[in-house]
Amino acid sequence: MKNKVDVAIIGSGFAGSILAMVLAKSGLRVALIDRTHHPRFAIGESSTPLADMILRRLARRYHLPSLEALSTWGSWQKQFPHLACGRKRGFSYYQHQRHQVYSEQTLGHSSLLVAASGNDDISDTHWYRAEVDEFLFQEAINHGALEFIGHEIVQIEDATSGGFTLRSLSKVGETDISCDWIIDASGAASVSARLLNLPDLTHLLRTQTRTTYGHYREIESWSQQLQQLGQNSEQDPFDADDAAQHHLLENGWLWMLRFNNGITSVGRTEWIGPVQLNHQPKGKHQREPHLFSSEAQRLPHDLHDYPSLARMMAKASFTAPPQGVRSTDRVQRFVGPSVNPRHLMLPTAAMTLDPLHSTGIAHALAGVDRILNIILLSKEGKEQLHAIQQYETSFLQESKLLDELVSTAYQTMNNFERFTAACMIYFAGAIHCEERYQQGQTPTHLWNADDPAFVDFARQACLLLRQPEDEYRARIREGLGPWNTAGLMDQSVQNRYAYTATK
Repeated sequence: MKNKVDVAIIGSGFAGSILAMVLAKSGLRVALIDRTHHPRFAIGESSTPLADMILRRLARRYHLPSLEALSTWGSWQKQFPHLACGRKRGFSYYQHQRHQVYSEQTLGHSSLLVAASGNDDISDTHWYRAEVDEFLFQEAINHGALEFIGHEIVQIEDATSGGFTLRSLSKVGETDISCDWIIDASGAASVSARLLNLPDLTHLLRTQTRTTYGHYREIESWSQQLQQLGQNSEQDPFDADDAAQHHLLENGWLWMLRFNNGITSVGRTEWIGPVQLNHQPKGKHQREPHLFSSEAQRLPHDLHDYPSLARMMAKASFTAPPQGVRSTDRVQRFVGPSVNPRHLMLPTAAMTLDPLHSTGIAHALAGVDRILNIILLSKEGKEQLHAIQQYETSFLQESKLLDELVSTAYQTMNNFERFTAACMIYFAGAIHCEERYQQGQTPTHLWNADDPAFVDFARQACLLLRQPEDEYRARIREGLGPWNTAGLMDQSVQNRYAYTATK
């Protein structure tokens, strides 16, 4: 039985480690496999109310208080102050014009703030993944998971058997291991898809972007810059720096996530998809789509055309990853999550969509929750097969909805009013899903993707936004009615939304 385990988990990031932690605590023999050691650089750092709610549910259901402590800023600081993270009170968006200092004459004309909490203590967090992943990995080992770090899987058996071959990266030789379950938590590496040559579904995605990113020190405060520029912040529901900052540029955007160790995650993402209609209002700021820019692979700190961002990055120094700033070609990849009835992929191993809307942590944790139900709670036979089919259906429908919303946001990004409307559709779905969790429900899909009426409305609204239709705002606001408990698209609040469903 030396080379026999109940569950083999590929990847020891936060999701794979949490899954291993729970399964090992439940008495299963679990192998946690990864090529690289901790600590290590990773992005995908911004949590959300939905992600934190799922994390708390996992913590309480499986009696893991360390997980619950990571679900809010206040409890994190009280129990694990040595783990770096960032305070995230919400989402902020600022539209910049090329060669112009940031400004807006009317509040909300070029900015949008959506709160996720009412105060700092219960706020969300940005996860400094190098430390958080290492902590959760060690928790998994402490609960009994078997460590296979510094090993790579070189072969996976066919669909009818549970087994694989491991190769140590530090020693000569290979080891054959048999298992009842294989769970791929390898993220963008997507080990199962690569080794088994799974059908590539990426062509089905509308979203087409690429990104350049890294970690920096000495980035100046955006909040202080706004004050120096005379921009009124009295109506803001949170400080501009305590957010997932989105700085909208020509043909893309720049993210900034600030941690409490002096490091800031910075990434520049650009659209590379088909040319769309230019919805930019006529006037001095009108510009043509710049979709295949020669600067697409420029470093995130190379922002000379945007004076306010250049000033913020003027003293910045690059700190990670060790190999230098990373750039992708197309970000997106997509395969089915069910390899066979005993081999499943977490959502983040089956798909990478885009960093917009910070959906990755929630999607990964929902996958952990669902796979735990399949392995630990579903009975053998038809019930388990049904649960696996539901797992795949949920993933595919969630992915389709997110792709529609994200691609529409990019295609309208040059027109801030249309872009804001696209964001409102996403937030309505997210908040309604949060409210369902708050009421004790367990939605089968995230972001309201299991509500056919909402999905149909979202599809129609996105189609409307992509067309040169002037009456889109009133029609979308009316259509949002059944799910709009947060007062979204209320012009009187000037793009300052303080409501939160769960906090």
